[in-house]
Amino acid sequence: MRRLSIVAWIGLLACLGPLRAQEVTRVSKAFDFESDAVAAPAVGFLTAVGGWSVTMDGTNRVLAQTEQSADSAFNLIFRPELLFEDVELSVRLKGVKGVVDQGGGLVWRAKNAQTYYVARYNPLEDSFRLYKVIDGKRSQLGSVKAPADDRWHTLQITMKGQQIVCLLDDQIRLEVEDASIRGFGRIGLWSKADAQSYFDDLKASGEAIVLKPAEPRGETKRFEIRENRPYLGGHEIDLWGIRCGNAFYSDAVTERYIRNFDNMNAHGINLVGAYIQGVNAGFPDGNAGLNGFSRHGKLLPEVARRIESFVREADDRGMVVMIGVIAPRKDQDFHDDKAIQTAIEETARFLKEKGLRNVFVNLCDEFNHPLTADKLLIREPDGPQKKDQLTAWFKAIASDIPVGVGPHWKSGTSDEYPTMDVRIIQKGMAIPKEGFVVNVEPIREDYYNNDGLFNKTNIDAVYANCRNYLDAPHAVFMFHSGFVQGITNFSGTAPHGEMGGYGTGPNDRGIRFYYEWVRDNVGKWKYPHHVPATEFSLGIPPR
Repeated sequence: MRRLSIVAWIGLLACLGPLRAQEVTRVSKAFDFESDAVAAPAVGFLTAVGGWSVTMDGTNRVLAQTEQSADSAFNLIFRPELLFEDVELSVRLKGVKGVVDQGGGLVWRAKNAQTYYVARYNPLEDSFRLYKVIDGKRSQLGSVKAPADDRWHTLQITMKGQQIVCLLDDQIRLEVEDASIRGFGRIGLWSKADAQSYFDDLKASGEAIVLKPAEPRGETKRFEIRENRPYLGGHEIDLWGIRCGNAFYSDAVTERYIRNFDNMNAHGINLVGAYIQGVNAGFPDGNAGLNGFSRHGKLLPEVARRIESFVREADDRGMVVMIGVIAPRKDQDFHDDKAIQTAIEETARFLKEKGLRNVFVNLCDEFNHPLTADKLLIREPDGPQKKDQLTAWFKAIASDIPVGVGPHWKSGTSDEYPTMDVRIIQKGMAIPKEGFVVNVEPIREDYYNNDGLFNKTNIDAVYANCRNYLDAPHAVFMFHSGFVQGITNFSGTAPHGEMGGYGTGPNDRGIRFYYEWVRDNVGKWKYPHHVPATEFSLGIPPR
C-alpha cells in the first residue's frame, strides 16, 4: 500500500500560505480521464493511500483504485491544487471487487489525508452514507438504504455553510448539518480496505482557491574538480568542513544539522559529510548508526528523503556535501557482493535522478578496516582493482559526480587508485602532494564517552591541523569529533548538529573554537567566496 509521506504533505501545505489571503474565484472543473495514459497515474491527481491508475472500462477510460488495502485503510486520491469551502461535486462510480468493502465515494473540505468529509456508496452493505473523518477517526453523520448492484451510479454532493445534501442517482437523498470541518479544503475520491472501484466524470464547481503548482526543483549547483581545485557552479571555491557521520540517523537529527547550516556559513564552514551506512557511533554502542540500505542494497525511502532535504538545503547556501555509501561497521548487513553493487548503483541513480550535483561521494569509508570490514570486496588483497570496481559501478550511472574510496589509515591499503577523482585520507595521514585531497576523518580530539570536552593540548592539535590544510590549497579539512558524530555518548544528547560551547567542561560542551578559527582565519561563507566577518575572537575562555 502506498502512502503519501508526511514531508510531502508539509510541502504541499507550505505552499498555501494563509488561505484567506489567496484569490478566490469561481471555478467549474470536469475530469473524464480520456486524455490520460492507460496503466499510468491520472495527471494532476495526488495519491495519498492506495493504488490509483487509469484503466479501460469497455471503450471508456476511468480512474481505478486497485489496491487490496488493509481492512482499516481509507484509500485516497486528491486534486491538490483545488480548494473549495462551499462546493457542488459529482462523480460516477462502480464497485468492481471487494470482500471486506466495495464501492467508494467523494471527499471534500480535506485538510489532509486524516481530516475531511466523505460520502460513499457501498453495494456490499446496501448503504449510502455520510461521514466526517477527523484526525483519522471516522464518525457517521447519516445513512440510508441503497440498491446493491455492480452498475455505474452517480453520486452528487452539495455543501453550503453547514448544510450538506447528498444524492445517489438523483433519487436517494441524505441531508445533514455539520460544522466540524470549516474553511477551504481539497476534493478527492475515496474507497475503503479492499474495495476495488472505478470512477469517472468527476465534476466540481464553486468559489475556490486555485493554487499554482510548485516549481519543480531543478539540478543543484554542480561540484567538480579542476586541476586539483574544487569548483561549485562554475566558481572556484575553498572548502572547510565538518564530518557529520550519522546525520541521516532520523528526521529529527537531520533537521538539527540543517538548522545549523546558516550558523556554519556565518563561521566559514561550507562542506558537510554524512554517511548512508552509519559510521562509528561511539559510546555506549559503536554500532548504533543507521543502515540506510536494505539487506539487498535498496536505498530506504525515508533515508533518501533525508538525503535530498540535506543536500538541497546545503545547495541553497552554496555548500557541498560529501555522501558516504559503504561503512565497514555495516557491510556485514549486506547479503552478498551483489547487494553492495546494488547499494552503490542505487546511490548513483538517486543522486542523478534527483539532480543532486553539489556532492562528491566516498564509496567506502575505511576500506580494509582490520576489525570491522567483513566483506572481501572492501578488503585487501587486490585493493586497487576492487576500488576500481566500486567506482565503475557508480560511474556507469552517474559519470559526472566525483568519487573516491577512503582507506583505513593503518591497514596498508593505498589512498590512491587509478580511477579515483577525490583522494580521500583520514586521521594523521600526511597530506599527499598530488590530487584533490580530502581528510574526511582527522584525528578526533574528544572522547565519545566524554564528548565535547577539549583541553588545551587537544585544541592546539586541532589548530595545528587546520593550519596545515590552510597552507595546502589542494587539500580539504573536515573537522571530526565525538560531539558531532556520536549517538547518545556521555553527554546523552549527541549527535549535535549545533556548535555548542567551547568544550571547557560538562556545562560548556561543544566545538565553538573550531567554528571561530575558520571564521577568523578563512572568513564567513557567502557563495562563492569567503569574506571577512565583522566578529572575531578575543580569546577562548580560560581553562
